[in-house]
Amino acid sequence: MAGPEWRLLTTLPDLPSAQSLAEVLRAEGIAVRVMSDAGVLGQAAPSRIYVGATQWYRARDSLSQRQLTDEELVVLSSADRPPDQDV
Repeated sequence: MAGPEWRLLTTLPDLPSAQSLAEVLRAEGIAVRVMSDAGVLGQAAPSRIYVGATQWYRARDSLSQRQLTDEELVVLSSADRPPDQDV
């Protein structure tokens, strides 16, 4: 069985912001992958958020309806992540 097809949802300026948004989308049941151009942890580099192709419209709608505040991004980016998370 082939894996899901991934589709680019958005690009954010850094990895912590992308991971925070990915957490929000995961909480809504959307399959998410984060890909970053950062060479080292903490480097500011563009990070792309991909979602399952069949969930792209749902993810886009969720993104357009929800604007995260800086405080929400900080809280989400500092939260403990499960060890088996696939980002």
